[in-house]
Amino acid sequence: MKIRHRITLWVSLAGLGSSIIFSLIVFFWGLDSPYEFLDQELEIRAHSVIDELGREQQRGLEIDSTTLNNFSHLYWLRIYDVEGALVFSSTMTQNVALPMRPGNRGYLIRTQLPLHRFYAEEGDEPTAFWNRVLNVKIGEKKYQIHVARPVESLVGESIESAVMIGASLLASTLILILVSYHVAGRILKPIQNINRMMVEITENTLGKRIPLSGNHDELDELTGSLNSMFNRLQFSFQRQKEFIANASHELKTPLTLLRLSQEEILQDAQLPSVLQKKLLSQERALARVSQLVKSLLDLSRLELSDQLNRTVFSFNELIQSVLDEFKLLFQEKQLRVDCSMEGECSLRADRSKIRRLLINLFDNAIRYNQVNGEIRCQVLFRETTLVFILANTGSAIPPQDRLKVFEQFYRCEHSRATRHGGSGLGLTIVQRIVALHRGKIAILDSPPGWTIVEVEYPRGHVVAAS
Repeated sequence: MKIRHRITLWVSLAGLGSSIIFSLIVFFWGLDSPYEFLDQELEIRAHSVIDELGREQQRGLEIDSTTLNNFSHLYWLRIYDVEGALVFSSTMTQNVALPMRPGNRGYLIRTQLPLHRFYAEEGDEPTAFWNRVLNVKIGEKKYQIHVARPVESLVGESIESAVMIGASLLASTLILILVSYHVAGRILKPIQNINRMMVEITENTLGKRIPLSGNHDELDELTGSLNSMFNRLQFSFQRQKEFIANASHELKTPLTLLRLSQEEILQDAQLPSVLQKKLLSQERALARVSQLVKSLLDLSRLELSDQLNRTVFSFNELIQSVLDEFKLLFQEKQLRVDCSMEGECSLRADRSKIRRLLINLFDNAIRYNQVNGEIRCQVLFRETTLVFILANTGSAIPPQDRLKVFEQFYRCEHSRATRHGGSGLGLTIVQRIVALHRGKIAILDSPPGWTIVEVEYPRGHVVAAS
């Protein structure tokens, strides 16, 4: 689960939990509040009737039902003396009999009587009575009062309240999910930008840095730490490349001297044949080492500098000149060469680097080809690119190795270095030249027994084509 979804889930659950707790408190408080008010009202009404009854007793008068009914015409009320005899009952007691439950708490009795029978403005819904039983004392006499008031049944209202609260919780939860998802996105957006920049920073773009937001928060601290790490990586890579370049340069001169010395010795006519064979073997080994050092030096120069000496030149003529250089090798291996081009085109590029690219590709096409094999090259134009395709017969590159062949010293087979020679850096140099020109290179799917390499060059740098 993504962090954004987890944040949304956590915030929504926390908000929903707190909303449910608050709603339950409000709901249960709402259930008790009407009854608490009714309890107070009934208690006040009972004391009003008792006060009036006390005044009549002080005046030595008989209990006046008319006067007491004026105090209780909206209430169901009965007064009992200490022996349990009925002292007074209100008019409403004639409509319904309510059970008496002594105690300090009120209680609800539901009936089937329509509410409009007691309140003209009400409807036909059944009436409920909220009851209180109170023990009071007037002088030396004790009385028990059972008082009740007709009310609308609160069950329906409670259900409506519960439904309304549930609907409100659902709506608030949906709003909370949407808001928290949006807020989580806003919070994580700087992290997404940091991640995007980190993907863009590769070994060839170590000079890029992640910009600070300027908020001086934890994300800025993370960005600063990452930039410091990239600084250290860039320094280490630079030191490594400089070391390889310097070592290759220092090895180049002594190796050249050794080869010259070997060639001078081999020119001696009196040299024994056994020694001559050993020297020839050593000379071939020195040649391979010299080629490796030269390739390392070329690769180091390409990696240390991303500058291109762009000039305008004929791409067709450059291909033809490279083919002419390899003519003897084509004849030696009896290779058929077919090259087709869609008209003349001129490039604005680094001619020497493009020439090196072609030399490396044709060298591989010859080196890994078979006797009486074939090489085909093609130059064509697509919508936004100039495409150079080179195909050769020979053992095909397995699909799992098509990306790895561009890595330094990678071999599809361990025996290739012995059988075909080479430094293992040719395609690495080609890929670097292509990257410097903002192009693309790939090993394509090919028929059995063929290897196809495709190089795409941005057509915006094609000066003319006809």
